[in-house]
Amino acid sequence: MNDRALNGRWPGLSQKVAPRCVFLTLAVLAAVLLTAAPAAASFSDVPAGHQYRLQVDVMAQLGVVSGFSDGDFRPDAPVTRRQFAKMIVLAMRIPVSEADISPFADVQLTGAETLYPDNYVAALARDGITTGTGGTQGGKPLFNPGGRVSLAQAVTMMTRASGRTLTTPPSSYRSVWGNFDHAHGPTARIAQYNGLLRYLPTVLVASPWRDATRAETAALLYNLMGTDPLGLNGLFLGSSADLVSYFRNQGRTAEKFTVPLADLAKMYVLLGRRFGIRADMAWAQMVHETGFGEYGGDVQPEQNNMAGIGATGGEVPGNSFATAELGVIAHYAHLAWYVYPDHLEDPYCVRSTDPNVPGDPRHFVIGGLVHRGNVRIVLDLSGKWAPGAEYGAAVLRHQKGIPVTVGW
Repeated sequence: MNDRALNGRWPGLSQKVAPRCVFLTLAVLAAVLLTAAPAAASFSDVPAGHQYRLQVDVMAQLGVVSGFSDGDFRPDAPVTRRQFAKMIVLAMRIPVSEADISPFADVQLTGAETLYPDNYVAALARDGITTGTGGTQGGKPLFNPGGRVSLAQAVTMMTRASGRTLTTPPSSYRSVWGNFDHAHGPTARIAQYNGLLRYLPTVLVASPWRDATRAETAALLYNLMGTDPLGLNGLFLGSSADLVSYFRNQGRTAEKFTVPLADLAKMYVLLGRRFGIRADMAWAQMVHETGFGEYGGDVQPEQNNMAGIGATGGEVPGNSFATAELGVIAHYAHLAWYVYPDHLEDPYCVRSTDPNVPGDPRHFVIGGLVHRGNVRIVLDLSGKWAPGAEYGAAVLRHQKGIPVTVGW
């Protein structure tokens, strides 16, 4: 199975699936992940089969978006420019304070009791993410805070907000929107080439001047979070081949996993999209925990425990899983307990002490412990996932070495 081929053909891989309590071969795993199953939605109007259900759920868990008092999310409603400004700041963890003063004539200044909307807009202007609409009033630029944000405007702002330098496409690269505008066209082309528009079918077939919807902006920013140098959530913008390349570039060939390295990498990419957790970060953690698959500590390769779950030192071997797939599921489910304040409505996001049943043996369903939902970046894992102040930094060093293939 080639994940690049899968990614191009199946944009809905992130949808929820029915529980499977049997051995999952890699082919079966991919087929299962493509099948939506009935489940209660986090929002009453974003059902399990909605193409941006996972992205909306993840962004709601992280506090980037919220619903209305009636329990609806209103996924097809438009988004204003001031709302999108706040969403970008929250998604990309951009610093904002009362010290950020809006330069725009039409953005009303608020008091110290709230940062919205003026300070959020000001933070984007400060970082060059927005320059306004081009007009002026009294010698000051205009932002049009209550105006609806178009897809073109949203893509331009999110591209400028990237957490890493994006690759310029070769002259032969053609984006789906073409040269539709001298200002927004080149930026949209860069966004698509770098994967920021991946798995967004409604965006790619729409006019760039159409109003962006609430669900689409959540999905756009979910992709953008894949560029966050420290973030754990969002879309991994590379491929499983990139994960394998990191191993090979380090000269590592003696891994002792129970499945081929390429198959393991595909599992990490597929399941990362299911849990809304970046595969590059989870892969880097696996590399750190297993010593590039060579093990040598308390955990043995046949345990299929790639994340050291339950291994607390002192020759305690930790948990075992019947297959590598179940070990990867446990890794992501355990990470989900740390990064989400509430459980994803997914049959894998549960506690399971049976080595043959998908889940996390140390998943705390109700109440939990102090670390539940208080990890947002990889450095937050230090002293929580494992003792020591350098744990997160060690994982990050591996993640920084993972290449990201663009243009596919």
